[in-house]
Amino acid sequence: MKSLARSQAVRRRAAVAVASVAALLIASSWLEGVATGETITYITPTNAGNSNANWPAVNGTYTQNYGIAFTTGNSGPFDIDWIRLGLNTSSVTADSATLTIALRNTTNTTAYSAVAGTTAYATDTVTFSKPTATSTAFSLDLTSVQLANISAYSLQANTAYALILYAPTVNIGMTRTTGFASGTTNDEYTVTNGFTMLTTFRNNSNYFNNSNSFPSLDISFGATVTAPVPEIDPSGLASAMSLVIGSVAMLEQRRRKRATAATVAVMA
Repeated sequence: MKSLARSQAVRRRAAVAVASVAALLIASSWLEGVATGETITYITPTNAGNSNANWPAVNGTYTQNYGIAFTTGNSGPFDIDWIRLGLNTSSVTADSATLTIALRNTTNTTAYSAVAGTTAYATDTVTFSKPTATSTAFSLDLTSVQLANISAYSLQANTAYALILYAPTVNIGMTRTTGFASGTTNDEYTVTNGFTMLTTFRNNSNYFNNSNSFPSLDISFGATVTAPVPEIDPSGLASAMSLVIGSVAMLEQRRRKRATAATVAVMA
């Protein structure tokens, strides 16, 4: 009876060992090619918005805009995979709206002077859902799905660009942070990867809401970088399984020898 119990215990341990290695093999095939994403923010306002500016619906030209001008760092090219905008429903209860977003050149590279130029590098028109309650703040998060053209365009290193918003189909509000002194707004954005701010503008002019307040705008953008998960070598796991199976076979062979020896001893 004891010999039988030991035999069953050995078999159970062997089965668990084989199942564990098999599970690792299956997991390795599932993990192969899976990637993790890291979100990189190139430019974002440092402070939370404290008000919003009325943005009347107008099917106008690109110069009837809100926007920022900036220069890229020296490690380009750079991709834009996402844009986040801080908006407000203002007095409108419509449940959706359309907005045009564009990457353009700049008129110059001078701080507090550069605005959107005449060359459009990439333009996307996006339709989005919005809250229906009036005077409600909301974030519009856009990905490469909505930004097909902008996401496909590569920002070159050490180059000035304007990211602009225009032609909303309903009246909305653009979230801003007011109260900054003239010539200080660029410092109110957090930048990475060598990006620098040049200007915050409205209707293609350096933006101020009064002579003592030069606001920042709730416009953020960046990229998503993917890195593959380190792959598990299936051949190594297969070798481990072979070793386990071989060890189980040796244990079984020894058990049989002991059982045979015990039988011979009894018969003697």
